[in-house]
Amino acid sequence: MKQPIRTVLRDIEWNRGYASFACAILTMVLMPVYFWFLPPVMILWGISWILENRKHMKQVLIRDQTVLILFILFIAFFAWQLAGMIYSDNADTGWRKLTIRFSLVLFPLILLSPGEMILKSRKYLLQIFAGSTFFYILFCFCNAFVKSLNFYEGTWTFNPHPVQEYWLNYFYGSYFSAIHHPSYLSMYVLLSALIAFEFWYDHSLGKGFRLILLIMGVLLLGSLYFLSSRAGLVAVVLIIPTYFFIKYRKKGIWQISWLAILMFTIGALLVIRTNDRMQKFMKDLAQKSISEIVQTDERSIIWKTSIKIIRDHYLWGLGTGDVEAKLVDEYLRSGNVSLAERKMNTHNQYFEVILENGIIGLALFLAIFGCMLYLAWKEKEVLFGVYILMMLLFFMFETMLNRFAGVSFFALFSFLLLNNNSNVRVVARGL
Repeated sequence: MKQPIRTVLRDIEWNRGYASFACAILTMVLMPVYFWFLPPVMILWGISWILENRKHMKQVLIRDQTVLILFILFIAFFAWQLAGMIYSDNADTGWRKLTIRFSLVLFPLILLSPGEMILKSRKYLLQIFAGSTFFYILFCFCNAFVKSLNFYEGTWTFNPHPVQEYWLNYFYGSYFSAIHHPSYLSMYVLLSALIAFEFWYDHSLGKGFRLILLIMGVLLLGSLYFLSSRAGLVAVVLIIPTYFFIKYRKKGIWQISWLAILMFTIGALLVIRTNDRMQKFMKDLAQKSISEIVQTDERSIIWKTSIKIIRDHYLWGLGTGDVEAKLVDEYLRSGNVSLAERKMNTHNQYFEVILENGIIGLALFLAIFGCMLYLAWKEKEVLFGVYILMMLLFFMFETMLNRFAGVSFFALFSFLLLNNNSNVRVVARGL
């Protein structure tokens, strides 16, 4: 029986989502390559989303109840930070942070009801992100190689150490990551590797394509060694064994996986130990006591200073814009002039949240993770689950929500990685 023309036109209008899908693809490409181009793409995505859903706004909130709760928690967290401006003395800093963190509102909103094309093409978007990250890592290697070449008196020489900073290396850390902060790029790389491994287990894909993804995932993991991010190195040792243990436990061969996981962990630790940054840490550990390292290590000093301030402002916090100024004052008071001159932040997202907005802000932030963990367990989404663990780890070492590269990544993948099958079913019910 033929459908009425009105019904056909309605379905075509509902399924129309080409502009949003194009913006989603651009986002997947640009985020790991050149995220400074993301803001205009996000604006276009938001406008497209409004136009595509303007006649169906009632269906936007027809979602799985827990997903809706997660969305509300993101909005509430941002709203509480906005309220923190009321008692913030440094308004310019506060508004700059809120502008950067607007992704916490935009991405949850447009991905709550992203459109049929995005829902059905989630795996392709994830593959595009992983592929884009992989090609950027290839660029990093090529860039480091080119910078290491020198032509002198008719002879090419290879020297990976910068002339002015000979103790550094073009193949390590910030020199290697080029335009990215090593920790943020490590976060992109680790998720991309996990995405590649996840699709290796997808037997609906061709065997050749799956093999390419597996090789890509292994190479991405190897690049974490060169990025030399402490957060990335710790995360790979903890996350990768956890991921494979869960995958093989689901297959019923978890006894065998124990040996493979143990071998991977030992091998990873042995390789990581040869890293320049880890060698320096091991040398300090051999020559100094733990208490001496804690007293001299910059990050330890930063954390101790943060904890000291938290003790006096744990209830409401300092205000959304006042953390940086307060930390600088404490650094100067304790004689850490170098940290004050560089305006070092807390390097811990949990400390940053409670310093800005007190225990209520921290409670909302942790509630987001609690809701996400419940969704991962409910939907049996392994990739989403290890992504959550990854973010919990990275937030321990960096204030990811102080930079656009971190906050946009967190807001985007916290919803994009959700099980799209249940969302499709809910969309169908809404129609």
